[in-house]
Amino acid sequence: MPLRASRAGLLGLGVALALADSSVVTLTLPDMVRRFDVGITDVAWVLTSYNLVLAACAVPAAHLVRRRPRALCAAGLVVLAAASLACGLASAFPLLVAARCVQAVGAALVVAAALVLLAGLEGSEQRAAHVWARAGVLGAALGPAAGGVLTQLAGWEAIFFVQAPVALLPLLALRRLELPVPRAVVLGRPHAGANVALLLGSAALSAALFLLVILLVNGWAVDPALAGLIVTVMPLAAIAVGRVAPFVASRVVRAAAGLVLISGGLAALGLLPRAGWGWTVAPQLLVGAGLGLTVTALTEQALAGRAHQAVHGGWTIASRHAGIVVGLLVLTPVFAHELTKNQAEATRAGAAIVLDSSIAPLHKIAVARDVLRRIDDADGRLPDVRPAFAAPPGEDDAGELRRAGAALQDQLERAVTSAFGPPFLIAALFALAALAAVAVTRDVEP
Repeated sequence: MPLRASRAGLLGLGVALALADSSVVTLTLPDMVRRFDVGITDVAWVLTSYNLVLAACAVPAAHLVRRRPRALCAAGLVVLAAASLACGLASAFPLLVAARCVQAVGAALVVAAALVLLAGLEGSEQRAAHVWARAGVLGAALGPAAGGVLTQLAGWEAIFFVQAPVALLPLLALRRLELPVPRAVVLGRPHAGANVALLLGSAALSAALFLLVILLVNGWAVDPALAGLIVTVMPLAAIAVGRVAPFVASRVVRAAAGLVLISGGLAALGLLPRAGWGWTVAPQLLVGAGLGLTVTALTEQALAGRAHQAVHGGWTIASRHAGIVVGLLVLTPVFAHELTKNQAEATRAGAAIVLDSSIAPLHKIAVARDVLRRIDDADGRLPDVRPAFAAPPGEDDAGELRRAGAALQDQLERAVTSAFGPPFLIAALFALAALAAVAVTRDVEP
């Protein structure tokens, strides 16, 4: 591999890793709820804090790296690696959130500096923007899957312990790296339409990256490793579509088509007919294809014809991660409210199922106690209550017990699945709002 390509690949790895951190812990959140004894709305700050600080620091970091991109990229990588170790060693929830904030500061420096360095390596700002945007999309999309597999194999701390040395690899690309002397340029205004669309589109995508994995792990009791494999449907679709997307010359057309697909996929997730990960595959294909079309197109649109490109790259990062924050802040309380409401309704329906059954009265009392114990032992996940309705061989109530157990399990699964419907539909509206922002923009010549 030529030296230039290997350097570009290592810088792309740094960008992918920094942006993967915006979603890499998604599949670990249920484990963190139990580890730190916090609620879903609280643990969401492990994601929100990172994205909030990255959004706030992206533009200032972009201004800083214009003169010394290599030194600040190296500093950012070291900060990212050190903060990752601190995350893995955190003994209390506030310490974990604080370390995530420091991670985001390092990530902002890495992502901003990488765009400047890639432009010097590629000899073209347009090619650099394409490599930079693709690396960011792949990192954000692959993050949940990688995090889920590591969590299942070695615990959520493994995510950060593995990440720390990987974050230092891009330092190899900076050795003896010679860059052209930066020229003085007049900064243009940010591309409002593209950046607003990125913000709203990212708010929509936060549902796919956050709520879907919570549904799989907490809602349907899928193991994190399997859930990680299931959600690879999205990045695989994004990669496949990203390879053919450049053949569509108009960035506006690509972005608009992608947002339509994202909105449709999220609406389908909001209208799932029943529990079961197989029902999520087709919607994930739509969202992934939309991701592969939209984010790269809007990023390139925001950078095209703009100088200094690193500063406008900072605006795109700020827009994307501010959108994720908006999505989390809006969707998490809606989801928590719907889940509480639907679980209460399911409990009442389950009590009616047991009381209305022809099970012997003494069996009803024993079954009710066992069901409550299983719900408590599930620790916030979907419990399997059917064993509570098991009967000894030859028991007269055996058939009725099985019927009541299956009916109650179905009620619980329906309650959990329907709780995710409203937030997914709200996210689909975010994508449509982003489409409106794209509709009033036009292609910019590079």
